[in-house]
Amino acid sequence: MSATDKKFGRRSYVTVLEKGLKYVEDRKTGRVKSLLTPWPGLNKKGVAGIEWGSIVTIGARPGAGKTMIVSQLLREARKLNPTQDFNILEFQFEMGDKQYGARQFAGEMALDYGRILSTDKELDDFTFNQIKKYIQDCRDMEKAGVVRDIISDPLNHTQIEEAIMDAYVEWGSKPLIATIDHSWLIKRRSDEKEKIATLYNTTDMLMRIKNKIPVIIVMVTQLNRSIDEASRKVPSSIANYPNSSDIFGGDALMHGSDMILVLNRPAKVDIKSYGPYAYECKDQDVFMHILKNRNAKDDDNLLFLHMDGERQRMIEVPEPVSHRPEGTYIRRSDRTGTGSRIVSAEIGREL
Repeated sequence: MSATDKKFGRRSYVTVLEKGLKYVEDRKTGRVKSLLTPWPGLNKKGVAGIEWGSIVTIGARPGAGKTMIVSQLLREARKLNPTQDFNILEFQFEMGDKQYGARQFAGEMALDYGRILSTDKELDDFTFNQIKKYIQDCRDMEKAGVVRDIISDPLNHTQIEEAIMDAYVEWGSKPLIATIDHSWLIKRRSDEKEKIATLYNTTDMLMRIKNKIPVIIVMVTQLNRSIDEASRKVPSSIANYPNSSDIFGGDALMHGSDMILVLNRPAKVDIKSYGPYAYECKDQDVFMHILKNRNAKDDDNLLFLHMDGERQRMIEVPEPVSHRPEGTYIRRSDRTGTGSRIVSAEIGREL
């Protein structure tokens, strides 16, 4: 151990401040920027986008668009960040290559997935040739050193760490976006008796990686079935909103993630009036709840999206019509005429 090394990685406070100053200077001069996403509201709630060195967890029940939103983020990343040089590594454990590739074509061609697969009528030659051109464009980008790789075979957290570091070094130590779809499908190691142990170990591993290399890690996870209970589906109720206990492995992910986003599509469970503000819901309305935002303000924690399934994308939209703009909701007893209490949505107490 040299004279400047200290046991357990101990280092001078001044050294830490100097690193912070360098980062502030790099941000000031534009040498370092955050990654812009397709959603202006999310960029604003982050640090002008998603900061490099972040873990972003996205949770939802089936059909709410969690895979779609990650796919769109990756698909538009280079267009929205033309001055940044980065590569992409996807751990796509959920979907087969053929289906995943076809979904990418749907997004790129702005066409319905069924149209791409000739569900009702044969795909036209023009679109088919555009798809082939897109493949050639991606091949040309690879030759130019702009890489996007996919790993489909399920791995354990140790193998995921090795795969990320291997790709980072092989691709020239450039910034890296890594996505994991999804947490439940990460393999258990032989010493992990429960799936929750796998998730804790995975989160610890991802935290180590984000402190080593310039990386943004996006992990998709599922929600517990508690959000499907009847009491959570009462219209115009604060119980409609997801919370950290709804996330599978919530404690591990809340601790390790820099940002936690939960997507909710109320119409999927026949909720037409959503949350304490009684937002009017249509079939394709998706609400993005920001449950954690480590490096930015979290006082405004809701974004409004429209799911464009035909084009495999989410579009940020204005706040929908609210039937209770004051943010209160009536208890079930009030709605049935057997009570007279109103509960404040913001502080959760009786008025």
